Amino acid sequence: MITRIELDGFKSFEKKNLDLRPFTLLTGLNSSGKSSVIQALLMVERATKGNGFLLDDHGTGRELTNTYAPAFNITAFDDRNKSISLHNENDRQTILNEGITMPDIFYSEAGRYGSQSSIKVFNSTAEMDSKGGNLLKCIDTYADEPLNNKLIHPNAQGETLMFNLKAWLDIISPGVNFTYELQRLSDQSFPYFDEHRATNVGFGLSYTLPIIAILLRASLLNDSLVLLENPEAHLHPKGQTEIGKFIALCADNGVNVVVETHSDHLFDGIRIYTKQHPAFAEEFISYWFEQDERKNTKADIITLNKDGKYTNDTPSGFFDQFEIDAETLLF
Repeated sequence: MITRIELDGFKSFEKKNLDLRPFTLLTGLNSSGKSSVIQALLMVERATKGNGFLLDDHGTGRELTNTYAPAFNITAFDDRNKSISLHNENDRQTILNEGITMPDIFYSEAGRYGSQSSIKVFNSTAEMDSKGGNLLKCIDTYADEPLNNKLIHPNAQGETLMFNLKAWLDIISPGVNFTYELQRLSDQSFPYFDEHRATNVGFGLSYTLPIIAILLRASLLNDSLVLLENPEAHLHPKGQTEIGKFIALCADNGVNVVVETHSDHLFDGIRIYTKQHPAFAEEFISYWFEQDERKNTKADIITLNKDGKYTNDTPSGFFDQFEIDAETLLF
């Protein structure tokens, strides 16, 4: 498990150490640094595979260096305190790997595919990509794998991934029947909801299906890290709360997650789960990011107690818009 990441001179992070727990939640104003943390973790993963560490379409090392720093350094630590450091100075990259153990990383980006009649099938892998490509082949590959007993939905017809994917999807859209078709000769697959193509169904189902699938897929491994950007996208507030509870359940049962979100409803789902499972409070940490006058990221830590309540004062802007709007309307 990755337990800590240090960002020194990286983008808007002048110098910041972030502890990671089984469930790490990132929130804050737009362009405050949330996605940069996920980007840094993806760079660490790339470095451990021997492919350098710069990501496609994210610019050169010089572009990623903080305005006030001559270079940047990203260091990740695992639960044995082994580390890997990525260093960039004048667009020269070096990697120092001191034997870190990296989990299998699964990433669902904010720009994942929405409602599509067909989804591309990849021949080289069974895993889905960050946009949701190969999703249905991934589901089909692991459909019959038995899940951790604690992840089995009470209404699931069995213990396998497919039975439970359908049951958990039902909490988002009650009564929906998800099926799919693979056409391997044309490298295409087709999702259906209540026998309708995805383009004739609301966006929420198409955006949520890869979130549920990637979490259940990751649960089949002993050490995994799931990076989720805006898992609440296109969901009704009730669905956002339910997906928050589901992510917390997965994090409480072996799936390490880092979630970027703007949803107070998703956060309430985590708080409800914590109240129902008090020990989970120790497994959760959240960060509120905003930029200071120099456009550097500052981070406030918010944790929960066993009742799902905040253990410390929360900064202005931290999921407080409902109260602000209610006060404006009432008085």
